[in-house]
Amino acid sequence: MKRILVLAVIAVFVMMPLASFAKTAISDSDLSAVTAQEGVTINFDNFQISNIQIDVQGWGDNDGFSGYTSAGWVGAKITTTHPSGVNLINLSGDLTIDVGTNGAVTAVKLGLPGISIGGSITQELSLAPTSAGLATGGPGRQVLGTAVMSGITLQTSGYVVITAHAAP
Repeated sequence: MKRILVLAVIAVFVMMPLASFAKTAISDSDLSAVTAQEGVTINFDNFQISNIQIDVQGWGDNDGFSGYTSAGWVGAKITTTHPSGVNLINLSGDLTIDVGTNGAVTAVKLGLPGISIGGSITQELSLAPTSAGLATGGPGRQVLGTAVMSGITLQTSGYVVITAHAAP
């Protein structure tokens, strides 16, 4: 009997901290000070992507055309630069994610953060008999010239809505 009484007293002391974590009602005045919002917000503060490199962008034809029957490629060797020496894409602001249903279709709505691109893109345009020759300057490579893009700006606004539909 003493063991049962001792176990009961120990159980009361062990359970007492759990009882202190029980939920309590919040008053209307305290509740009025609480602010909440549906959805998820992901904040991008000074999120940067740098050192972007694209060796070659090209396209080719394996059988050529009348009079030029061997394969041929045209493309650009691409270099990106930023005034500070670093290639830069900067995201700032909030990416918001909300989910909703309008009857039979459920959708995800993505509010986009601000995106800025700095620097310039230089493309050396060339022709070559192989795709590898575009990047390496292999035999038969002919440089057509250079294209430069600078002062690139991008401004985002609005949102993207993603839905899925049942397969037929």
